[in-house]
Amino acid sequence: MNKPQSAHTLPSHDMQVMLAQHTLFARGHAGKRLEMRLQNLSGIKLNNFDLSQCLLLACNLSYTDLEGCSFQAANLSNSLFIGANLKHCDFTRADLRGTRFYKSDLQQAKMTGSDMRVGSITLNSGGVAKQREFTTDLSFCNMEEATLQDAVLHNVRLRGVNMRNADLSGADLSGADMQGVVLLGAQMQRAKFTGANIKNAVFTVNDETRRLFAGNPAFEEHLANLRETDRIVAAHEEWVNSAGRNGSRADFAGLALRGVDLRGRELSAVSFRGADLTGAKLAHARLAAADFNGATLAYAELSNADLRGAGMENARLLHTIVDGADFGDLELRGGGKLSIRFAGASIEWTNFSQCVITSEQLAGAVLRECPMPDEH
Repeated sequence: MNKPQSAHTLPSHDMQVMLAQHTLFARGHAGKRLEMRLQNLSGIKLNNFDLSQCLLLACNLSYTDLEGCSFQAANLSNSLFIGANLKHCDFTRADLRGTRFYKSDLQQAKMTGSDMRVGSITLNSGGVAKQREFTTDLSFCNMEEATLQDAVLHNVRLRGVNMRNADLSGADLSGADMQGVVLLGAQMQRAKFTGANIKNAVFTVNDETRRLFAGNPAFEEHLANLRETDRIVAAHEEWVNSAGRNGSRADFAGLALRGVDLRGRELSAVSFRGADLTGAKLAHARLAAADFNGATLAYAELSNADLRGAGMENARLLHTIVDGADFGDLELRGGGKLSIRFAGASIEWTNFSQCVITSEQLAGAVLRECPMPDEH
């Protein structure tokens, strides 16, 4: 179902007439509410349009560009928005039961008071009515800075969702599948997570999250992993400071280290090969000659870290913070130097403008939306 962005089309003439009628309706004049059922609207482009109170039941709006549209108090139950551009859309108090937003961009969308419980639809087959239920699915969506105050998200699928800096105040996520969700900076006052699956979720461990996730098995497992990580790092620091006489060298190859806080720690020559460091806090860490080959550093913080001579081959950087990081060469004791390597790395939405780094140092990496410093 991979539909290219270039396939966006304008609404048909008939739909444009219906939209004009709905505009009058939304403004309180004559006109007619937009009502559609089981229609294929995939690929259309319609920006900044007022679709408040519309009724789009079980419609296919996949791969659409609807940026800035208002769906306030709309009924969109059981509809499909797979891969849609829904940035800045307003779904306040919308009926989103059973709606599937898989891999859509909902950055800064407003979903205050929306209903995202399980939806259902009655299908007739051979004269027999059968009811089918649909779980609301937001898996792998970008919901950065989205507003979900007081939203009802019972049993919603939120796997791998980016909810950085989102507002979840008062939201009810009871029973939600939140495996791998990124909650860094999210506001969660009064939110409910009873029975939610937060395995591999990324969040800051503080008094609030301890209260919200108290007794959650995945949270207790996460705390145990953090304690073990801290023990291993302490032994590594002893190994470095004693020139190898005491302690032991750390090896985190292939491990899940999502959300770990290792700010300012001594991690020189550590292997993070193939590790998952999503959301890891590594600011001011000493990471000279560290091996990040194949590691995931999405949403990680590496500001002012010492990365001289680090191996970043085949690593994935996504919204990674690197302000002030040292990407210089590492002078070796026996002579010579070790340069940082990025061959095969995938780097997206990572701002290098506040670093000293050259395009030569990034040779072999695939960059997307990565501002660079002025090299002149």
